[in-house]
Order: sequence, then structure tokens, then C-alpha cells
Amino acid sequence: MGFGKSFGFSLIAFIGINFLFVIITETITGDLNTLFSEITTNPLVLFFVFFGPIIFMPGEVVQIMYGSIATGPYGTDFIGLIIALIGYIVAPLIASLIAGKVGEDKIGSLGGWFLTAIVSSLAIGLLVFLNDPLLLAYYGLTPTIDTFALSLLSGVINGIFYGTFALLFASIEPY
Repeated sequence: MGFGKSFGFSLIAFIGINFLFVIITETITGDLNTLFSEITTNPLVLFFVFFGPIIFMPGEVVQIMYGSIATGPYGTDFIGLIIALIGYIVAPLIASLIAGKVGEDKIGSLGGWFLTAIVSSLAIGLLVFLNDPLLLAYYGLTPTIDTFALSLLSGVINGIFYGTFALLFASIEPY
């Protein structure tokens, strides 16, 4: 039962926080109308809105953030990029912490978050098989099997990396 609760709550938290950060980022950069028009013309963009940050590994996010801070230029697009990158770190972190707190044991907590990471990466990888180049261009992806493999690999790496936080926050019941 702890595994199911951990998976459900972490998936809902991950989707909700991703959506929140995308809305904040698009509002700051002034592209909110563009996002909603893209969603109305191609509803599969919601896959990227809900699950997109899972394809970025934690080290890659820090590297992009460092490079953008070091080089500038500083404007509304820069602030939007930094908030998006913070969202790429915060969303899986909070979701894994929630998985750790609601899971009844350590295995349920880790398994719930890991399944959330795998399901999220498979949702992005599914778009490769739909073969919509305009949709994949939203994140700069190409429709090849390598994209699917890298998406799954990043889900595994995020599952392991943030799973440690789920393990740290797992509650142990004394018997």
C-alpha cells in the first residue's frame, strides 16, 4: 500500500509543480499566450509541460545554469530560463520528498519515486514513436530511437539520484 501511495502522490506532485513552474516561466518571458495556443493546436505539448523536466539530468541542469549565469545577458528571458532550471531541480526534489514521507517503508518510498521517474521518462519517450517532429522540436529532440533511450536513461538516473532523498525522508515505523 505504501508503494501505491508513494507513486500516486509523487506523480501528482511532480506534474503539479512542473505545470506551476512552466506557467511562471512563460508568464515572466511573455510567452504564455504562445504556450496556450500551442496546446490548443497540438495537445500533446502537455506531455512536455507535465513531464518534460525529467529528461534533464541534475548535473546537466546545474551546468546550464552556471553557463547562463556566467555569460549573461540578463533580461526577462534570462530570468525565465533560471526559473525554469530551478523548476527542473525543485519539481523532482519535492516529489521525491513527498514520496519519502507518504511511503510506509523505505522500499515503498524509493519504488514510488523511481516508478514516477520511469513513467515520466516513458511519457516523453512515447512522443518519439508518435513521430511528430514539430512536437519534439519543442525541446530540441530528434525522432530517433536514441532519443527514446536517452529519455529512459535520464529517467533512471533521476530516479536513482532523487530516490536517495526519498530514502532519507522515508518514515520507519517501530514495531
